[in-house]
Amino acid sequence: MKKLREFNRFDCEAFFKDKDVRVMSHEDWLEYDADGKNPKVVGTKYKTVIATDRTEYKGEDVAPDLNAGEQVIVKVPKPPKEYKKFSKITFVNPTASVYGTFMSELSVKANDVDIVQPK
Repeated sequence: MKKLREFNRFDCEAFFKDKDVRVMSHEDWLEYDADGKNPKVVGTKYKTVIATDRTEYKGEDVAPDLNAGEQVIVKVPKPPKEYKKFSKITFVNPTASVYGTFMSELSVKANDVDIVQPK
């Protein structure tokens, strides 16, 4: 069957609710024309890490802090914001899809990000 991923819905709000996510770096989000040439900057890709994971997962043998240390890249159609490395970041109106051979990869886009500078 084809186009099955179009029917998968990932609950970003529930997934990120009990996680402390920190920004590590950013780079331009580039898109290319049909020939794979002529890159165009369409926004920013923030590289983040899940610092702590307090999500209650189903199952008996689930390790605490299951996804702590995992990297999440979020694409935002805006220029980069100023931040200090390891500042707390939250995603504004995120959407995501799960992909990969083992369905263990996450592609995240958001309308914007909120970054809380450390004091």
